[in-house]
Amino acid sequence: MRHTMIIAVSILMMLLSGCESLNKTDVPAGTFQKGCIFTPQKISFNQLTEISQQWQITAYIDVYDQYNSRIKAPGIWRFELYSKVPRSADPAGGRIHLWPDLDLTQALANNGLWQDYLRCYKFELNLDADLGNDGYILEAICYTADGKSISDTIELKR
Repeated sequence: MRHTMIIAVSILMMLLSGCESLNKTDVPAGTFQKGCIFTPQKISFNQLTEISQQWQITAYIDVYDQYNSRIKAPGIWRFELYSKVPRSADPAGGRIHLWPDLDLTQALANNGLWQDYLRCYKFELNLDADLGNDGYILEAICYTADGKSISDTIELKR
């Protein structure tokens, strides 16, 4: 009798203190939670960006996620070139050139500009005329898939 009582109490304790109940989620399997996706948080021109030819600027841009890792991400890119105003709080002077927006939301276009060995995008921006020997400010703006716009600028010299 005593032995049966000990077994009954042991089983009852295991049942009462057992595993936690499963939390049911409404998210179907194979989908991501909004906070889990690696989304672009900032962009940065890297040191390879230059006026590469007489009528062309080659821009190399790193895209960073929330963990400061370089990633490839869909987005729409806009580039603007400004003259540089020396000794000014806002060095970007008048706009010299505005390139048409580049839509990298499709995989084929995105892969075409992605340099996997550098982990960055490479944009070859053609100009209508030769740049003089003045300083310039190049601005890149990326409109991300989640609706944010992130930008960076770089000073270019010949």
